Amino acid sequence: MDHETIQKLLKAGKVAAQVRRETAMMLSKPGTSFLQAMDSAEEKIIKLGGQIAWAQMGVNDVAAHYCPEETDVGVSKEGDMIKVDIGVHLDGWIADNAMTVVVGNSEYKDLVKASQNALKAAIKLVRPGVQLWELGEAQYSEAEALGFTTVKNLCGHTIERYKVHAGISIPTYNNKDKTEIQAGWQVALEPFVTNGQGMIKEKLPATVFMVEQNKGVRSSYAKKILEQVKPQNGLPFTTRWLTRTLGRGGTALGMRELLQSEIVQPYPPLAEVAQGMVAQFEHAMIVKDKPQVYTRHDDDGW
Repeated sequence: MDHETIQKLLKAGKVAAQVRRETAMMLSKPGTSFLQAMDSAEEKIIKLGGQIAWAQMGVNDVAAHYCPEETDVGVSKEGDMIKVDIGVHLDGWIADNAMTVVVGNSEYKDLVKASQNALKAAIKLVRPGVQLWELGEAQYSEAEALGFTTVKNLCGHTIERYKVHAGISIPTYNNKDKTEIQAGWQVALEPFVTNGQGMIKEKLPATVFMVEQNKGVRSSYAKKILEQVKPQNGLPFTTRWLTRTLGRGGTALGMRELLQSEIVQPYPPLAEVAQGMVAQFEHAMIVKDKPQVYTRHDDDGW
């Protein structure tokens, strides 16, 4: 990885960490609008010199992939456990990070701590030659130590230019995978820890989408959507970006064609199967003898 690429990752990481933390602090206050918080996150990414990869969240049993629509009236409530997942890129070089906050006094502070501990334990092991199962075992052990479990069907991942999930999954438990991580890899570690069963399922409707293939389209609305999201170059986009420019009717018509043609794929919210609460912490890093974590904020203790 050349110097210019590393500098782009470092800048993207600095922006992502600041926006992630500021957004989480906003949402930790009861009565904060989910819509306003996500809009604010996107605005801050641009203001700080980054490019939007995504700004997403999850509340309580929803682990990830929730983006409010422009009509969303949801607000943070006392006792909520809110995950904030921010992705920033520069020319496709991605910084991916997340954190969890509890709103007001909460009985779930140990759950938050377990996810933090799991992430810290895994990061300590990151170096060339370490096998994937070892990273999974470290995360699971920390969750179990405080009486919880990891979500088995959500995992960390490698990252490449314009690719959020670049093909290699990093487990949150010992899945016996002996694949060795390599120097120069970009990886994101993100232990999801729960007091539920440790599995997630999709929860409709989806408001997060990605363009998966290029094919011809018929309707003008489908063409307009593809033109609008073209700058994402395959990175996620969300419904309210479209409804604010094309209206709800035009967006629905265009998206129907794009989904039926499998040009666009939906990524619905992911909810814990037993409605367990879910905590998540995530950092992105470059694999070296000592990992270069490029999404850490000065105020992070994890």
